[in-house]
Amino acid sequence: MGAPSGVCPALVGPTAVGKTTLVTALAAGLPLEIISLDSRQLYRGLVIGTAQPTAAEQAACPHHLVDFVDPDESYSAQRFRADFCRVYREITARGGVPLLAGGAGMYLEALREGFMVIPGHTPERLQEVRAELAQLDDRGIRERLSRVDPAAHRRIHTRDRLRSQRALEVFLVAGRTQTELQAAQRPDPALGLAFPVFVLERETAELDARIATRTAAMLGGGWLEETRGLLAQHRADGPGLSSIGYREVVAHLQGRLPRADLAPAVVRATRQYAKRQRTWFRHVEAAGRFHPDDPVLREALAAVLSGPAA
Repeated sequence: MGAPSGVCPALVGPTAVGKTTLVTALAAGLPLEIISLDSRQLYRGLVIGTAQPTAAEQAACPHHLVDFVDPDESYSAQRFRADFCRVYREITARGGVPLLAGGAGMYLEALREGFMVIPGHTPERLQEVRAELAQLDDRGIRERLSRVDPAAHRRIHTRDRLRSQRALEVFLVAGRTQTELQAAQRPDPALGLAFPVFVLERETAELDARIATRTAAMLGGGWLEETRGLLAQHRADGPGLSSIGYREVVAHLQGRLPRADLAPAVVRATRQYAKRQRTWFRHVEAAGRFHPDDPVLREALAAVLSGPAA
């Protein structure tokens, strides 16, 4: 049984919601191969703190775009789209069934929508703009964005400096707002595929408890030792080790965060990240929204993965 033609479903949701357990169950009846939609699991060596798939999970169902980027290296949505296209072709060529799974909303958008054309963009001009905006603190970025692109200011979370600055960069480079350019954009899905999205959801209290439990298990399972080894080879401020969770562990190992405060700090940062993910996926056009244990979800996903002939 191969992949249904022209379709690559996406199983998405916040961190710790339960995607991996569901994927493993689905793989029992299909030649399923996962294409990771995760912006942290891709870093090589960040195994424990990003909950990379275990050897048993990989044996049940191969996972791609995991553990392959140096922690000191930046990775972009453009590169993800190119890597996705390569892996998708490889999977389908051998008769496998690809499924996107993860929580990186920007990567999903890169696959479904493509990239906005920004008039006047050159690497040199972008570098100038970024140098200018680097002089502003988070409040300054938000205030300036509210003046030039009020719609983007309302749309982007108050604490999301990355996306707020990106919207400002677009305006300063193009002379037109990100909101205007996005309205004029036409979807350009990767490989011309349809990407039906299945969103996993849990009650906030339930998800918060899972995050706390998982954090304790990670810290008890060698996360400090793993990070200590990574610090011996990689920059503490690199993209990998400055990611959520690892930056708190690094702060502890460098003597800036007491051990008693480490777990609460990781839990707090992870819950904030999960909240941003929930907000993002709330606005995504979805084929359905389900609790991970809902049997209807498994039936719906299996039907899409099996194709119309099943």
